[in-house]
Amino acid sequence: MLGDRRLSLLFASLLAEVTASGCGADDPCTYEQVTAIGANRLAPYIEDGNLTLAECQVLCPMNPAPPPSAGPDEPSSTSSSTSTTGDTPSDTTTDPTSTTAATTGAVDDDAAPRTSTVLGCAAIPASKSDIRCQYETSCKGGRRPAGLCSEGRSGGDDPIARWFAEVAHLEAASVPAFERLAAELREHDAPAAMIAAALRAAVDEARHADLLGAIAIRLGGRPSPVELAPTHGRSLVELAIENAVEGCVGETWAALLAAHQARAAEDPEIRACMIEVAADEAAHADLAWAIDAWIAPLLTADERTRLLTARSQAARALRDPPPRDEALERRAGLPAPDLARRLWKTLDRELWSAAA
Repeated sequence: MLGDRRLSLLFASLLAEVTASGCGADDPCTYEQVTAIGANRLAPYIEDGNLTLAECQVLCPMNPAPPPSAGPDEPSSTSSSTSTTGDTPSDTTTDPTSTTAATTGAVDDDAAPRTSTVLGCAAIPASKSDIRCQYETSCKGGRRPAGLCSEGRSGGDDPIARWFAEVAHLEAASVPAFERLAAELREHDAPAAMIAAALRAAVDEARHADLLGAIAIRLGGRPSPVELAPTHGRSLVELAIENAVEGCVGETWAALLAAHQARAAEDPEIRACMIEVAADEAAHADLAWAIDAWIAPLLTADERTRLLTARSQAARALRDPPPRDEALERRAGLPAPDLARRLWKTLDRELWSAAA
């Protein structure tokens, strides 16, 4: 398995690589911010005693509170209203597993810079739950089931409400998709860990449907019920092809987009929601790649060719996204088409083409 943490680090690196350029001609400034991560979440990252840049890009909020005004010869450093600037633990995180603005980076501050580049971070010796993030910024500044026959259209006028209603519908449809996947993996004598992961994914998708549906309803939309047509039993190669298309491509891409939304959305509720969705989708994508690796040796040469062709075609279909409503880019954090194409290119280079 690639490992969902490794995928999350890959996504963070790709986002940093693709979005680092084009920040404008203004002279950059650097500043620091203490961010409460939570002891349980931080512990795996600091086991080896240091934090890599890729790990910092995962942990540090991408829309932190802005630095205070400083004179031309004064360094700019700050902490958010939910953090402390000293080397003592933040008193805002009484529950280390809670997801507050401090732990998720969902800073609701209209003055926050549009983009910030994480330069690095370090653990605070006196704290097991906080880190100090360093930034550079402008100083001015689902897996579709077979047989799905419902479209998830929403009657809301808000384009964001319609988008979230459709995505919530697809998340709800992913529940039976993963339940069926678990049953078919069991029939084909797959490892028990894969079967259990598929069942956990079904639970995740039900939670995502609730979270995203709540956002749609808040904005005036409403997800439609899921309708499925009867399906037949599938051969191992049919399962492998669906997994490659929906999982290795679809869910991997969805996880990267969710990671971008978690950083870029102006709406703090959307940012907080997509942080959770992005982490889960990375785990689902990891499961898809693990299933792909397990199935491949069981296929004939012709079947493996069919599998690789289907995966390649599915990836190419994502290369040129259609134009989106500007509100979806700004408020919901979806990448603009040109940025989405750059993200696609780097993901293809690092993962899809590399796995061919």
